[in-house]
Amino acid sequence: MSTRLLAGRYELQEKIGDGGMAVVYKARCRLLNRFVAIKILKPEFARDLKFIESFRKESQAAAALSHPNIVNIYDVGREGNIHYIVMELIEGSILSDYISKEGPLEWKRAVEIGKQIASALAFAHKNHIIHRDVKPHNILLTGDGTAKITDFGIAKALDSSGSAEETTTVMGSVHYFSPEQARGGYVDEKSDIYSLGIVIFEMLTGTVPFDGENPVAVALMHINEEMPRPSSINPDIPPQIEEVVMKATDKLSINRYATADEMYDALAHAEFDAMMQAGSSRKNAAVLALEDEDAGSDAALMVASGETTEEKTEGDSEGEMGKGSKKEKKQINKIKLLAIILALVCALPVSIFISKIIGGGGDSGESFEVPDFRGQTYEVAKAVADEYGLTLKIGDEVYSVEYEEDQICSQLPSEGSSVKKGNTVTVNISKGAKEGTVPNLVGKSATDANYVLKKYGFKVGSVTSEPNDLPEGIVISQSPGAGEETNPGAYISYVVSAGKAEGAGIVPLLLGMTQTEAGDKLLEAGLELGTVTTEENGLYAPGQVFWQSKEAGSTADEGTPIDIKICGTPGSSGSGSGSGTDGGSGVASVAIDYSAAKNEVFWLTVKVVDANGSHNEVNHVERYKSGGGETVYVNGVGEGSVTVIFDNDVVAQYNINFGGN
Repeated sequence: MSTRLLAGRYELQEKIGDGGMAVVYKARCRLLNRFVAIKILKPEFARDLKFIESFRKESQAAAALSHPNIVNIYDVGREGNIHYIVMELIEGSILSDYISKEGPLEWKRAVEIGKQIASALAFAHKNHIIHRDVKPHNILLTGDGTAKITDFGIAKALDSSGSAEETTTVMGSVHYFSPEQARGGYVDEKSDIYSLGIVIFEMLTGTVPFDGENPVAVALMHINEEMPRPSSINPDIPPQIEEVVMKATDKLSINRYATADEMYDALAHAEFDAMMQAGSSRKNAAVLALEDEDAGSDAALMVASGETTEEKTEGDSEGEMGKGSKKEKKQINKIKLLAIILALVCALPVSIFISKIIGGGGDSGESFEVPDFRGQTYEVAKAVADEYGLTLKIGDEVYSVEYEEDQICSQLPSEGSSVKKGNTVTVNISKGAKEGTVPNLVGKSATDANYVLKKYGFKVGSVTSEPNDLPEGIVISQSPGAGEETNPGAYISYVVSAGKAEGAGIVPLLLGMTQTEAGDKLLEAGLELGTVTTEENGLYAPGQVFWQSKEAGSTADEGTPIDIKICGTPGSSGSGSGSGTDGGSGVASVAIDYSAAKNEVFWLTVKVVDANGSHNEVNHVERYKSGGGETVYVNGVGEGSVTVIFDNDVVAQYNINFGGN
């Protein structure tokens, strides 16, 4: 195999990896004279036509991702019965091997890797791609320490296939599965956030939080068992870092970080706080040592400067041999020590000052989380800022592929940061895409896509369609991809969704319905009601559907039975009601109907105001009107309200007693 020429241009040289679904070879591209990695599917997958088609689509979508922490995909192809992906060759190590070799990583290194992968996931999510299989085996480390994640889209392809081979391959990643993945439920960006939290847990401790005799046992642990705290395994982990891991791996997805960007910011802030705390501890140790006159300046100097006992002993011996008396050396050491302590003391207020600037500063009033202003015009954002008691300041005008002209594209402090009333948030305004930079068309209607291309000086190339879960007429891919540079006036081609394939139905949202309502809804969609199971569930009222076997918005062949689970015990009721605890806090379910949306593609925000202030359970996430709707679980304390916002319009508002009646 090492001498084979693939597709007339790739010389396969040596096998460098062997996984559950593919074999990886190092190869040389004759055309571009560079080394690449080629992943060739194993024969058992090559026989599954449904998997191959899904694999091709997902890989092509992933090929549009260009990010420093994502392994580049150069080509996707087929030769005979060989299906392959050509990727960037990473000369380095796999994170799973690195952890096995090094054991628990130093916390700063673990955080640095975690931030890089969070940045990669944030970029992918903004391009409507969910990884679904984040694990150390899919993270590569280059020689200079850069982390790169690979295998985007492959888990989705496996999930779309009904092959018997699927179970073994996917379940092999069960140690990193989110609870919703383990249940076979709806998977979104927050599933990737959960998996990244598990990866960071493993980097910090050297082990995974859950392990069992078989994959099913591990999956049940993710669903039912409490997440162990990393410090119970490695007590040297800073508490700030531990809290990020615990939030990312919360059982309820609504309690996790809203976005991977938010998780990145949390890691960065936690890293800063942990380093500040460590610096403060060293300063206090030096001051305490100075107060002990007999232990003297020698001991304090060693604490502050890092000098070892052995080095100090040698120095004392040398001094007694004629280089000055102990009294003289103590005088000199005190001067040195005071200088070191002065530097430490002065450094801390400056660092704290910087921290206040980043976090918004202020020293009065209750803290709350900064809202996300991205995607809003300055006028709309200012109105929101006024409600929060914040001052909005315009920073720079910058180019942006993701955000259109005059929209806010970034902010400081970032969304989710802790601030107080009166603080200032600086926002940067998008100037649109830089001339020659291809704008993002994915998710837009064909009409909007044509308008955007014309606006940025490009021409509409070929427009094709293919069956897709997205609504008919929505752009699902483009070439060249968003962010790529080309000549002004160039032709940009794109593919739009043709809607569901012939003979297929779109699965409706059934959560919150009665069994009769769910059955009627399925018949309308050309589907059938499958097995009905009654189980306890604390978040729904008796008789309400709280689980369905296929996620809403996905496609299924006409006549496919959809299984449901019905709540059999008292719990929280539907829209506008809450299930509380004796402690005054609780969780409520809010059923959201997309029919009130003005546009096919819109941004959903669910805002909660309770006894503790204001926070967003869902923050500026993209939704499709034809998706029907969804149920969101909201947390709160005491009496409060829940506001549902589509784009910038309030479409519903409920008063809720989270503490129960």
